[in-house]
Amino acid sequence: MPEYVRALAYVLIVAVPALFVAGRLAVPLIGVREFALWRNCWVATTALVFLSGSFLVFAALVGCLCLYIHRRSQQPAMLYIVLSFAAPCVAIGMGIPGVFNRITDLNPPRLLCLMVLLPQAALLWRDPRNRILGGADLPVVGFWLMLSSLAARQEDVASVLRLLPGYAMDILLPYFVFSRTIRTGEDINRALLAFVVAALPLAGIGMFELWRSWRVYYVVVLDWDVTLITPYLFRDGLLRAATTAIEPIAFGFLCMVGAACAISIQASGTPARWRWLAVSLLIGGLGASISRGPWLGFGLFCLIVLLFDERARKHVVPLALALAVAAYVMPKSLTERIINLLPFIGSADEGSETYRERLFEQSLSVIDRHPLFGSKDFLAAPELQSLVQGQGIIDVVNSYLQIVLEFGWVGLILFVAVFAVIGMQLAEHSIFKKKSDVYFSSILGILLSICFAIATTSSVSYIPSIYWAFAGMAAGLVRSTGSSEMQAAGMRVL
Repeated sequence: MPEYVRALAYVLIVAVPALFVAGRLAVPLIGVREFALWRNCWVATTALVFLSGSFLVFAALVGCLCLYIHRRSQQPAMLYIVLSFAAPCVAIGMGIPGVFNRITDLNPPRLLCLMVLLPQAALLWRDPRNRILGGADLPVVGFWLMLSSLAARQEDVASVLRLLPGYAMDILLPYFVFSRTIRTGEDINRALLAFVVAALPLAGIGMFELWRSWRVYYVVVLDWDVTLITPYLFRDGLLRAATTAIEPIAFGFLCMVGAACAISIQASGTPARWRWLAVSLLIGGLGASISRGPWLGFGLFCLIVLLFDERARKHVVPLALALAVAAYVMPKSLTERIINLLPFIGSADEGSETYRERLFEQSLSVIDRHPLFGSKDFLAAPELQSLVQGQGIIDVVNSYLQIVLEFGWVGLILFVAVFAVIGMQLAEHSIFKKKSDVYFSSILGILLSICFAIATTSSVSYIPSIYWAFAGMAAGLVRSTGSSEMQAAGMRVL
């Protein structure tokens, strides 16, 4: 049996039970028919990943699937979330032979952005109210404009043309669509659910990868003619699961967001046992990534929920008790190994923490030379060249540091302002404006856990797709809540 067929068989065997759990959680929110569409599209996309043989064939077939989605789905933007993580997140250069060999780099999230979000953006743009900028819209547009302007620093036209579509697909389209699509508590709960449905099967596959020490999606990467510098990463003798993320920390990031979203969904009619089974599977995937940043990010989310939201607290307390009982009953040898993997107190891979400290110290000199708008050649600086790893790369394991090095303090301020504005609005709603159909403090907790976790990794794989989509969701929620309150007060929204 060919390896790609064997890998597909294992993926589907593991995914089917996870999708069954997802269905039990989803049906009260979106109905049987819509969930069947979500599930069937995920299975179809996964089959195409393994059977297409090349990225171009995969892209063409997914394009046909997206036409079907636009005709049948009630909210196609939600299927963008469900399907964005179903294929290996590797960049494939696309161009016109003989003219521009490489116009842009496409990966599955960008492909779906063009095929799903772009038509939705065109529909949303027709409504004049959606063109009004306010709140977090301003720093988002400012950040995008700045990055697009700085693309002119590139030495050739082809490089500029490659960067500009990428900035629009990564930042502008996801933020615009979700900030204008999310209008009610039901919408935000469906969006949270979409992250859960997307992450659940991958969490099960991640645990399978850890158990078998086998990257099941690697055969697809080879078929797509992509060379990975480190296809397998280990920590303390354990394979760090990555599934479609390719990078273990990006996979852990997805599971972190998925588990937090499962806790944050506010929907009646969902049995608690299915919610907790879903959360348990997602935490299992988070553990299989062996990625400390997402572990700490999920801990931060739980802490915020415990401190600020009495309603959501009832969901987190049982989780904490269950983890405590599991830690008590598990064998001592396993407990010691888990403790050894923990950040700050464990001794496994201590060089990672030392590298991060050196990276920060060495970067300060580079930032001082280009403080306002950064440098496109920052990796060539002698200070950073001293950090070249055995694979021949410099791993900038901090998204904020990555932004300030490449785009300067102006870029970092605009980037941070996006999440600061949304965070302050969510905090205000959490404290003063309780709603029965939304856990505002839980959504604030997810946002802060994302902001924390990206400080432990560069924006690789589908991490940017997650945080820009979630920023748009949160901005849409506070935007719609504010509009509702203004209308209720008899004020006219221009």
